Amino acid sequence: GSKDVSLSFASYESTQAEDQRSPIIILHGLFGSKNNWKSLSKAMVNATKRKVFVLDARNHGESPHTDEMDYILMANDVDLFIKEHSLDKVAIIGHSMGGRTAMTFALTRPSMVERLVVVDVSPVTMPSIVVHDNVLVNHINSMDTVLPQLSPDMSSPAARKEADRILANDIPIYSQPSKEQKHLYKLVHPKEVAVRQFLLANLQKGERLYEWQFNLKALKRNLPNIIQMPDLKGLTYDGDTLFICGGDSPYVSKRDHDGIKEKFPNANIVYIKGGGHWVHADKPAEFLNFIKEFMGDGTS
Repeated sequence: GSKDVSLSFASYESTQAEDQRSPIIILHGLFGSKNNWKSLSKAMVNATKRKVFVLDARNHGESPHTDEMDYILMANDVDLFIKEHSLDKVAIIGHSMGGRTAMTFALTRPSMVERLVVVDVSPVTMPSIVVHDNVLVNHINSMDTVLPQLSPDMSSPAARKEADRILANDIPIYSQPSKEQKHLYKLVHPKEVAVRQFLLANLQKGERLYEWQFNLKALKRNLPNIIQMPDLKGLTYDGDTLFICGGDSPYVSKRDHDGIKEKFPNANIVYIKGGGHWVHADKPAEFLNFIKEFMGDGTS
């Protein structure tokens, strides 16, 4: 049903964390989990002296599986988390799908958000190429074909290796890719080793068979609700906002800037040179510098 879901999380704090500073809540992207942010979270605690919570979205990581999924529901889940942990105002960092949840949350509950960081996604649109070529659907279909080919007797490393081989071979390639498509392909395609490793981090041994940690069926069914923001006409978030984008990623184009400023009038938009869609993983040091500067280091 569409009730709020109690999310799985990890939290990090330093001995000298400043209790009066708003904690940071981190929201991962599609097919991700709180584990993607482990080392960055620890570094962030040291850099900002704030407590950090990393959440698993519904249908991801160790959070509950649900049939329904959209950004209004995922924002409700974050709201429930904040209430369950008796937090006051929070700083939110969201990447990709998590960035859309973060924007939805800030636009619908501005008084609960001390400041907002959106990582390589825009409130405006997805690049049409992602939607049209259904790269995400390809991902999902490829991942669907993997599990039946893995024997439950396999060790985890063997299963992962076999799944890697299947994903690498099973990906349909555009017949005549344009330059933009080739670029996108590199960024989000399992042909790329880094993307495969990211997906394979979610492969686990279930009670009998190997399974994906995320709820593939629900993600497939709700993909139309995941690839774009809900229509939140007229709502704005006036707090401090930072968009951190990959210089090599097509997700946030210069054409989006006016639309970003319309919803987030105090947004600052920065690009990290050489970073792709997973810019925080590609360029962690640069990413952390921006976060530290934006969040303050607790000394001011």
